Amino acid sequence: MDQFLEIADQMVIYKLRTGWFQISRLYNEMAAEHDTTVSMAFVLLAINEEEGTPVTRIAPRMGMEPNSLSRLLKSMEEKEFIYRKKDATDKRMAFVCLTDKGKEKREIAMRAVFRLEKAIVNQLDQGKLDAFFEVASHIPNAIEEFKEKMASYENS
Repeated sequence: MDQFLEIADQMVIYKLRTGWFQISRLYNEMAAEHDTTVSMAFVLLAINEEEGTPVTRIAPRMGMEPNSLSRLLKSMEEKEFIYRKKDATDKRMAFVCLTDKGKEKREIAMRAVFRLEKAIVNQLDQGKLDAFFEVASHIPNAIEEFKEKMASYENS
């Protein structure tokens, strides 16, 4: 094994990245079979199936930048997965709603997510699963602290 792999194999960030890359590749293969992408599938999952979801809430739910979401929503409208409607009382607010086709794609995405979740969870005993969630809960704080330290280095 080369030195990079020896070091990387012991890094949390490397394990997260390679794990997500494998998940993303699998999901992209599955999504391609249904004329969609992983990003589109996660948007479909983020939308309230009955009432729609305000456009402003979708990006934060997915950890995306609004600019990227705008392009994605436009593409999803072109594929007729979603449509936008104005709020009846506040015309400034737009809701993203699922079309019947979008609801079908959402159901497919939901099944895929839960099947993979079950496959992963079945590999772990409850103690390991609890430990994973404990560790994962610390990542957002670690990222915020890192960003603050980087900002202070840039300002000094």
